[in-house]
Amino acid sequence: MFNNQFSQLEAAIQRLVSENQQLNQALQHSQQQLQQKQDELETIQLQAMEQEELQTVTAQKLEALLALFPAQG
Repeated sequence: MFNNQFSQLEAAIQRLVSENQQLNQALQHSQQQLQQKQDELETIQLQAMEQEELQTVTAQKLEALLALFPAQG
């Protein structure tokens, strides 16, 4: 009886260790994906800031060019 319980306990421990390893691998994969997505987001945010800056400069240049023409009215 003791051997049977011991065998069941040993099997349960083996199963839990295996499940833990699988969960750790899944967690590591998820963390890598998260890091990749965070890097992508940072890149997109930087590109958006650069585009906004470029748009502001372009608008300022356009306003300066329009100021060279007298207002007609």
